[in-house]
Amino acid sequence: MATIQESISGAVTQLTAAIQNAGMYPADHPLVLNHIREAHEQLTHLLGVRLDTTILLLGEHLTVDNRPLPLTGSAEASLIRVLKKRSVERITFLRGVPLSQLESFVRNLADPDAASIHSMPQIRIGNIKLKKTEKEVDDGTGIVSSEVDLDGFVDLDIDTPDQLIRHVYQSMLSGKNFDMDRVDDLVVHFMDGLRKEANPLRLLSELKSSDEYTFTHTANVGILTMYLAEHVGFKAPHLKNIGVAATLHDIGKITTPDKILMKQGMLTPEERTVMENHTLQGAMYLMNVKGVSNLAVLAAMEHHLKYDGTGYPRLKKGWQTNIVSQMISVADVFDALRTSRPYRDPMPQDRIEEILIREKGTSFNPYLVDRFIALIRKSGN
Repeated sequence: MATIQESISGAVTQLTAAIQNAGMYPADHPLVLNHIREAHEQLTHLLGVRLDTTILLLGEHLTVDNRPLPLTGSAEASLIRVLKKRSVERITFLRGVPLSQLESFVRNLADPDAASIHSMPQIRIGNIKLKKTEKEVDDGTGIVSSEVDLDGFVDLDIDTPDQLIRHVYQSMLSGKNFDMDRVDDLVVHFMDGLRKEANPLRLLSELKSSDEYTFTHTANVGILTMYLAEHVGFKAPHLKNIGVAATLHDIGKITTPDKILMKQGMLTPEERTVMENHTLQGAMYLMNVKGVSNLAVLAAMEHHLKYDGTGYPRLKKGWQTNIVSQMISVADVFDALRTSRPYRDPMPQDRIEEILIREKGTSFNPYLVDRFIALIRKSGN
């Protein structure tokens, strides 16, 4: 049976090979994916007997568990070169790291155009923090040197869900490649929450400023939609696809001017047209993004269509909205009403429930409203 050192050495060797190949081939090339899968198997085995493992870059050497990491010279030199280039001194893999996060990690390290690299829920990336105080050490030869003790670690920025959504949405405006890996990471994070937290309301982000509304609200809609989907019987991998669709449903709104989004009074007919156009804008944008499902395109287009066929955009008579769009609609209204906006105060939960119940059969699917209310009432007990 492989020792801990051998397991981590094998995993790092495979990751290094994946990073090298990712610099030469597309991210979905078999040479890249095979190395990542091999590394994931090694890490899964290793983390089955421990909660985490940490690799440190100390000068020109890699260590794990305070011992040199046994790599071949070329593999070690290659990984050190990459880590130094990206200013990473520490990598901690936590138990349960999913394959999707490992794929994102490799692609981020290998991408020379990536602006920055961030920690993820199960892969913590950071720098070594040194104590400010030094102590003098006499090695017995009469030569006194200074020794700086390691005190801990400083994580590189860990994006919150709303920050991740901001990055993804704003890539649309900047013309940069749309980062589906970040969307997948976020949805995996939501799915982890499903397993760990019985009360979805505890996971909702609070609005810190009015200009963060779109991103905070979208994160909350993603969480609530996934909880509702699981509550009515959806399982993985459908649950993940639903989470991606919910996370991307409002992406068309990034092109809507803030003066319309934040307006306190009634919108003019022209402003209303611009606002309503975000559903089609989002759907058309997502249609051209590689790796985005038809479900996400539908959700972007349909989330403001009501159960009775009214709402927007105006589609042919008899159009049936997808059940995922219907779930997003319920979650969307619930979170919007519970949140303070420039033009109104937040509503208490019992008042929101009254509105949802009143709109059953017109704005909302009656079955989904009943299940959603049962879910949040149960969570509150």
